[in-house]
Amino acid sequence: MKAAFTICTNNYLAQAKILSASIHQFAKEYKFYLFLVDELHPEINYQDFPGIEFILAKTLPIEFSDLIKKYDIVELNTCIKASAFKHLFTEKGAETVHYFDPDIELFDDIKQLDTNFEQAPILLTPHIMNPIPWQEGSPNENLFLNHGLYNLGYIGINKKGDYMKLLNWWENRTLTMGFNRTRHGLFVDQLWINYVPLFFPGSTKILFDQGYNMGPWNLHERSLSNKGDRFFVNDQVSLKFYHFSSYKYNQHEISGNYRYTFASNPDVRSLYDLYQQKMIDAGVKLYSGKKWAYEQKKSFLSKFLKKKK
Repeated sequence: MKAAFTICTNNYLAQAKILSASIHQFAKEYKFYLFLVDELHPEINYQDFPGIEFILAKTLPIEFSDLIKKYDIVELNTCIKASAFKHLFTEKGAETVHYFDPDIELFDDIKQLDTNFEQAPILLTPHIMNPIPWQEGSPNENLFLNHGLYNLGYIGINKKGDYMKLLNWWENRTLTMGFNRTRHGLFVDQLWINYVPLFFPGSTKILFDQGYNMGPWNLHERSLSNKGDRFFVNDQVSLKFYHFSSYKYNQHEISGNYRYTFASNPDVRSLYDLYQQKMIDAGVKLYSGKKWAYEQKKSFLSKFLKKKK
């Protein structure tokens, strides 16, 4: 069985719905799972997500209640990634698993991803493949020294070779040290993956096709054009999937975190226009306002501990 999955909280369900629809369009043979790092919300109809099998993160065989106490929302969402992979392999019988961040959308058939497994069971996509002209503002190359050479919005793993050795190592690191503390050499699940080509050299393949994981950090090396209903990167390869990282539908711009804008990179404007409308159609106005259930618990716990001092 081939599986794809994402991880998110209730406020990202619109993005996850778009991802799921694109998976079912361009990867029909994949079963799609969503690990919900949240409680079921009484105002959300979870039957309104055709093709998605929900799994509550708190049901994974990990010390979830302890993780809630020490991790924030980003750290908690990312720290369970290896555990989710293990669950799909051991409990769901998957042979091939691809992870996508919820704010990714597929635009072409991704069968080539599976052909790469003939060479290695671990697939990674680098943030950038060419030097960035040094300018004020982000990104510059030093960004990836703090946050990782590889973007963990995508990672693919096949059930062979060192796959479980990798997952056990990665799970241990993220469940114990999955913090966002770059000054201490920590950036959630992502920075650890710098070690993977070193620790598992015969099991790792880095994908250098620029149609994979295009996003707001690599626009210096990738331009977008469309021919008919397909998008192409640098007029050479088809756009397989785009990562709409940090995009906010009600602040319509590429990203508030990076220097690229629609003025500097007008070629991506139509892609973002389409995504904005899809987010609205997917119910982002409903879902984005839902508070994270465990943030309330953390606030209560914090107040409780202060009283005990």
